[in-house]
Formats: sequence, C-alpha cells, structure tokens
Amino acid sequence: MTRRSERSKDSKAMRILKLYSSIVLFLFLFGGIQAAFAQNAENGQRLSERWCSECHAIGSASDKFNRAPSFASIAAKPTIDADMIASFLLLPHATMPNLPLSRKDAQDIALFIVKMKK
Repeated sequence: MTRRSERSKDSKAMRILKLYSSIVLFLFLFGGIQAAFAQNAENGQRLSERWCSECHAIGSASDKFNRAPSFASIAAKPTIDADMIASFLLLPHATMPNLPLSRKDAQDIALFIVKMKK
C-alpha cells in the first residue's frame, strides 16, 4: 500500500469518528434536556405542595380556594411566563408570606405552573 492510500483511510476513519462523536455529544447534551425539565417541574410540584397548597389550588381544580388564584388560572393568563412567575415569587408581597425560596426553587415552581397552560 502506498502512503497516500493509508492517509486516505486514516482521514476517512477520522471523519467517521468525528461524526460519531458529534452525534453522541449532541444526544448527550440535548437528549437529556426534557428529563431535566421534568425533574425541575417535579421539584416545583413538591415545593408547591409544601409551601403553596394552603392558599392556592395547585392541581387542575380551579375553585378549591377563594383566598388565592389557582395555579391553573395563573397559567391560563396569556401574558404569564415562567420568568415572570419566578421573579414574582422572589419579591416580597403584602398578600403572600415571605417564603424561603432560592432562585432555582422559584424557577421550578414557575415551570410547574407554566406546564399547566392549556
């Protein structure tokens, strides 16, 4: 075999290896995003059950409480998004208790609420 054909085979093998590596990296990075969101929404649900359920209906039942809007009705508002909810949760309010929420906890609760949007 000549050196040229050996280089050609090596070059082809390297291209295949790079392509394979790129596909694996893509699947690793972007294939796990849905699972990460699911975990965050699940954490948001747990936190909501602990901190919010005394005043808010956190499930799909919207008329459970009169003191505070249900999460479903909050999610149904067209101008509401997860960033807005998370920011709201982190600011002090006269009508809500100051909750010991981290930014991540507030984002998880916000994601849980937004996922109720129909």
